[in-house]
Amino acid sequence: MLSFIEFLLKHCIIFCLVLFFSNCNKKTIQKNEYAQLLNEHPATNSKNYPRQSGDWTSRAVNIDSTRISFTKSVNEIDGFTEIPTESTSMEGMRTKLEAISKSFHPKVKDLFDKYLFAIYFCEKLGGTGISGFIYDNQKNKPVGGFIIIDSSVINKKANDWITYKERSAFQLGDISLQIQIENETENTIDNALRYILLHEMGHIISNTLGISPDLRMATPDYKEYPFFNEIWISEKESNYDTKTFPFRSKVKFYSSDSSALKLDLVWDQVYPILNKTRFTTLYAATNALDDFAEAFVSYIHCILDNRPWELTLSKQGKVIYKMKNRIHELEREQEFLRRNVFK
Repeated sequence: MLSFIEFLLKHCIIFCLVLFFSNCNKKTIQKNEYAQLLNEHPATNSKNYPRQSGDWTSRAVNIDSTRISFTKSVNEIDGFTEIPTESTSMEGMRTKLEAISKSFHPKVKDLFDKYLFAIYFCEKLGGTGISGFIYDNQKNKPVGGFIIIDSSVINKKANDWITYKERSAFQLGDISLQIQIENETENTIDNALRYILLHEMGHIISNTLGISPDLRMATPDYKEYPFFNEIWISEKESNYDTKTFPFRSKVKFYSSDSSALKLDLVWDQVYPILNKTRFTTLYAATNALDDFAEAFVSYIHCILDNRPWELTLSKQGKVIYKMKNRIHELEREQEFLRRNVFK
């Protein structure tokens, strides 16, 4: 028979275990802040779009009141105050899209033709681009999406744009950071836009094909989806966080100078560690959804199109570290994309 002390200890342990697992569940199943917007906003309803036909570039238009309302709501959720306005350079954007479409691998163009319902151009977006999802509410399933691009910020060549994006996560100090994604002859503004569009399309593909949880769900569980299994516990928590890559959660792109990590102090705890993970790029490590979007664009850019992607860190003119896009080493991710997207 248990003594009173043994009884208390036994039940205290049981209570602590219950409390521990309860807290774990609360921590890993996070509320989806976009669920209500995607369930209710008219921008997400397929009946509000014309039937899809022809080349995807023919669906490029100036932003309208419905998409302005949608973007305003997204910005409010994300903590931004910007409200987009119409683009003043639509014709130039259409010309760029036509050139980009001609450069696409046939399988990539097919995805854009099938799943991109519209592309809207605006100004004062609050970022470079965002993607939205479209649903057939009668069949209760995602059928595609739309992309919104701020035409006023499409003004950097490809290598300059992606280098600027990567640098935004750090205070550089004595270290120089450069990324090359195009050879000199292909280092154009059009190819910067191309890369941006491919990333945003990755979000649409992951939601439409069921690769990620449907973002209308209030509490999506990423652990149940093969691409994210063993990498992501929830949208923003990774299995790498405790031991392999503890700096992952500290990396914030587009940080202010005062809050950004100091690259000269942490580079060896970021990029060499990233090179041991299943993230294709550092941006892929920021959350589960961007992990797939970056794998998608990396596969197209590096594997299908055989274009360069190399990051270089230098100090006082001397190279101290180089790495290529991780997709070259990630056979599992390549096979997943071949089987589930590029059939």
